[in-house]
Amino acid sequence: GSAREGCMSTLQIRLKNCIQTILDLEPDMRAGIWGRHFDEELSTLKDYLQRVDRMNLAEDDVQRLENATASFLAELRLSRRGQPQQKRLLQ
Repeated sequence: GSAREGCMSTLQIRLKNCIQTILDLEPDMRAGIWGRHFDEELSTLKDYLQRVDRMNLAEDDVQRLENATASFLAELRLSRRGQPQQKRLLQ
């Protein structure tokens, strides 16, 4: 049915938003204490983003990724908050 397809595209949009949110942070991650630590994950996400349109997504998969994205962002913010002291130590 077309309702199912409508639901699918919503899930795909939500998934893409999550991935894009993380990819947008790449410069921050590189500049911060993480350095190139996430390079592999980031390139995996980029590949994943290309394939989202052809995926069969379930609501709970997308929900899981949204939760993971949220906690990842929280973690990044915490580590960023700790940075000024570290920079001062290095100078």
